Amino acid sequence: MIYSFSLAQVAVWLGLGVVLTHGWALFDYRLATQWARGFPRGNGLGGVLLALATGWSAWLAGTINLMEYTRFRPLFVLGVVGLGVTSWLYVREFIAVRSLGILFLLGGDVMLDAAFLRQDTARLVVVSYAYLIILEGMVMVGAPYLLRDAIDWGLATSRRGKFLLSAGLLFGLVLLGLGLFVY
Repeated sequence: MIYSFSLAQVAVWLGLGVVLTHGWALFDYRLATQWARGFPRGNGLGGVLLALATGWSAWLAGTINLMEYTRFRPLFVLGVVGLGVTSWLYVREFIAVRSLGILFLLGGDVMLDAAFLRQDTARLVVVSYAYLIILEGMVMVGAPYLLRDAIDWGLATSRRGKFLLSAGLLFGLVLLGLGLFVY
């Protein structure tokens, strides 16, 4: 195991994050929709997300067991940092979406690591969500324009947008409840 988080900790933090983001978006719907529509092409936030993704990936490359490739660890870390820098320099289009996709992939690993070797069936809520965001992360990295299209579809009507945000808020409360009372 790479991380030392329990499933309860992961569910509580994940639930809090989902509740706070969806709650804010429901509270100030106009500002949230404006922000969400501008997110895919946001270079400033994209740079911050890319720095986080690069740092996390470099930390992983520097700490995980590489077995027979351990002697090449400095090259892997340098390669990850170089990839982050060159992505910022040459792949600016949808950099926020691509960076968020990388963070989704890394976050899915944390969630799956916390659920590893647990036997209770309630863990499947977190595991299913982990695989969902891993799939979303792969799509965001490979076809980032689809997030822009999904945001436009979700926010096409106020009713649809508020329904989706309410469903997300409810799911966040379920995660919070699972983390506090079940796991």
